Amino acid sequence: QLLHLNASNAAIPNAFPMTITVTDPLKEFDGTKDAFISYLITTKTTLDTFTSPTVNVRRRFQDFVWLHSSLSRDFAACVVPPLPDRHRMEYITGDRFGPEFVEKRRASLQRFLARLSRHPTLQKSEYFRIFLESREWNKESSLYRQRKPGDGVFENLGDALLNAFSKLKKPDEKFVEIKESVDKLEENLQTIDRLYQRIIKRQTDLEADYREFGSSIAGLGQLETGITLPLEQFGETVSKFADSWKRMVCHSLMATRRAIAEHMPRRKWLFSPNPRLSILLPLCQAINLNSHSHSQNVLKLRDQKQVDFEDLSEYLQNAIMERDNLINTGKSSTGISSFLRETVDNIKGVDQEQAKRERLQKLDAKIAELKKEVENSNDVSDQFSLEVAKEYEIFQIAKNIEMKDCLLAYADSHVEFYRQGVELWEEIIPVLEDIKFQA
Repeated sequence: QLLHLNASNAAIPNAFPMTITVTDPLKEFDGTKDAFISYLITTKTTLDTFTSPTVNVRRRFQDFVWLHSSLSRDFAACVVPPLPDRHRMEYITGDRFGPEFVEKRRASLQRFLARLSRHPTLQKSEYFRIFLESREWNKESSLYRQRKPGDGVFENLGDALLNAFSKLKKPDEKFVEIKESVDKLEENLQTIDRLYQRIIKRQTDLEADYREFGSSIAGLGQLETGITLPLEQFGETVSKFADSWKRMVCHSLMATRRAIAEHMPRRKWLFSPNPRLSILLPLCQAINLNSHSHSQNVLKLRDQKQVDFEDLSEYLQNAIMERDNLINTGKSSTGISSFLRETVDNIKGVDQEQAKRERLQKLDAKIAELKKEVENSNDVSDQFSLEVAKEYEIFQIAKNIEMKDCLLAYADSHVEFYRQGVELWEEIIPVLEDIKFQA
């Protein structure tokens, strides 16, 4: 297994090669209210945790939801790729079994699994393994469903002191830069997607114009009796060219599956069925925004760990100051509360020396406990920060690969379009050249 070295020289293991395809959508329990679509998932891997190098299972969308929820819960420091939306309108209108909706979901689910398969930590998780190869799915998955929130590796470690209104007192510049970088990437992707949509609209309009142009040329052939056939053929060529425009637009929105099936070496990462760079937006949001109910905001969660440590440290310092004041002045503080407590004690006839000793004992116990909590919180914060830093490096690798594959798919669709265009126009040139003119 190869290692990738990040900027801080921390070794990040590369993921083992995995090829996962989601194919053959099948409607089960057709005609009943329990009908659903299942998908054939084929996995090829060299991971020794799998019982076979090639496995096939069928899973439904709810099973993907279970996988996403389980990974998000137990791998809080990892950027778990987002699942496709449920498309509630399709559920209401009954279109969730339509071919277009099913194909879009299939493509999105394949992208989800492809991203998981390239994550060096998530690909080795037990959840991922049983999802991809378990023959007793209901039994095995139910065992994990019994787990309750809080059983995860980083859950509830110092979170009891989490204050939604707390802010970092000493922000880590490294993570400030990471957040700014992700924000800029997200902003750029949104701009690219907006421009891309504008291009698609223009291409769609141009296709319609070419189609109308071809029909007009063919219609002109009915008037020009001497060259009717060549004009009709030219009009047909223009119509075919319009078809090529349409195919290119479709391929730009939904990249060909050929590269996925062939698993071409230059695309060793199964590229998304959608070459639009906007598919990276959900990954940015999983890192930077709290936009998915099952996916923690990784950077925000890291900040929360640091806030826990800072708050505990502040409580510890306050307790130490209170103890020192009690030892030096006989009072735990100089505030109104200390004055009132002392006045009430005097009225009750409390032995001040005994009360002082008892308060010192309680403060010593509190300080000892807080020291342990601060040390534990510091360890958790440091470890979580380390994992998030590694996760950002993993995200950078994934981002570059997806960008490469998106742009390659986009370029491929244009190369194919122009190749077909050259063939069409070369075929019509001899027909036009053979037109004879009579004096």
